Amino acid sequence: MEWDLLRYMLAVHRHGSMQAAALELRVDRATVLRRLDTLESSLGAKLFDRRSDGCVLTMAGQEIIETVRSIEAATSALSALVKGNDKRPAGIVSLAVPEFIAATLLAPNMGRFAEQFPGITLEIRAGHSFLNLTRGEADIALRNQVPKHQSLTMRRLGSVAIALFATPGYLARFGTPSGGFAGHRMLLFDESLSGMPGIKWLEGQLDGAQVVMRSNELLPLVAATRSGAGIGCFPAIAAVSCPDLVPVSPGIIGMPEVYLIARRDLRQLARVRAVVAFITRIWGEASPLLAGRAVADIHGHRPAGFDPEVGATIAPSVPSAIRPPTSPARS
Repeated sequence: MEWDLLRYMLAVHRHGSMQAAALELRVDRATVLRRLDTLESSLGAKLFDRRSDGCVLTMAGQEIIETVRSIEAATSALSALVKGNDKRPAGIVSLAVPEFIAATLLAPNMGRFAEQFPGITLEIRAGHSFLNLTRGEADIALRNQVPKHQSLTMRRLGSVAIALFATPGYLARFGTPSGGFAGHRMLLFDESLSGMPGIKWLEGQLDGAQVVMRSNELLPLVAATRSGAGIGCFPAIAAVSCPDLVPVSPGIIGMPEVYLIARRDLRQLARVRAVVAFITRIWGEASPLLAGRAVADIHGHRPAGFDPEVGATIAPSVPSAIRPPTSPARS
């Protein structure tokens, strides 16, 4: 038995005729007759006496009409609840993001988020594995790949600068790279991130270098770099709060694009729209840091031979001066 069939029974009972029920349900009389016949057949009982002056409930119909009314009330309440939740910024929103975005952009702004949207719980799933939004594994994702599935929507947020950093102590001991990284110790992404712009170029510059560590996450790379273990490769925004790190020539080696991806069927939900708007806003506020402006001020936005799909090419003419992002340039 389906609720859709019970709707027809209620409409006929309410209005006393199939023609009047058809007007309420916006169908023709034949459809009402057919649905009523199907319901009576499934129940094995006649629900109405069909007279020339209208339809009157039989004994069987009278026995179930109150139950059918209860079903209608419960269905209406459920519909109102769902629609109300759709319109209120409340509930759980799951967000799949790379660890460095979660740590450097989202987490520092969660106080603002909580003030603006006290009814929303944001479930942050950090990592680089591509959770399947089409299967409901997340509601929103930030990724550097353009989705191809028709059930997903996408908007470009901006670029993230990937750069090289080291401590002054390390550079005093091993020198400043020029024309390659021979004789240097390197702290790099693992193969799971090898497709990121700039990484292919960097891997081609490692002749004579010692790769001390690889990681698929940001925090271990930053911590190892700050310890003086070597030259670290990671998003430039991660070095903003690290005054003990300085950018190393050639500066920005890659600029991957980041896209905000959401399930199309959820985009009208108030809680999803609120999270999308909030992420877009804080990304815009942090765009100079994300795009590595401090690194570009030292080494330029596009070093010689820069290819946005591959990365930079170290040229001897690239300045080797280094400094923390907020300090004056040194000669």
